[in-house]
Amino acid sequence: MKELNKLWHSIMSNAKFSEIEERYSLLKQFSTSEISIIRIVSENDDVIIKDIIDALKVPKSTLTSIIDRLERKNIIVRDISVRDRRSYKLKLTKEGVKVQKEHEEFENQCLKKILISLDTNEEREQLLSLLGKINNSCKRTKDEDK
Repeated sequence: MKELNKLWHSIMSNAKFSEIEERYSLLKQFSTSEISIIRIVSENDDVIIKDIIDALKVPKSTLTSIIDRLERKNIIVRDISVRDRRSYKLKLTKEGVKVQKEHEEFENQCLKKILISLDTNEEREQLLSLLGKINNSCKRTKDEDK
């Protein structure tokens, strides 16, 4: 475990993601939590606050505060949900879509930097397979915790 931790931090340090981040100035004004919410809203048509609480495991008061901030920044708007008229669905504004697109580009550049360090397609496929296995295991653990 210690070796994995050491390697992980070394990769994050040596990959110089901050150099990539410099090219995406729009993202600097958002916290990790805000970016996570923007991503969830962009990937789901009728997402309500409860969906995000379930996904991120944050208290409702914390989420409400973050959403209020994103509304003030003109990133997200609240509308009445078709699915549950007692709830608000969240939608990205044009500016929110722009932020999400920039975040996707940033992530793609970071991932490309990681994948390019592998010599062959076989190694890249192995990495993806192993990450998929880890993800599935984490999902099962998450479902068992419910």
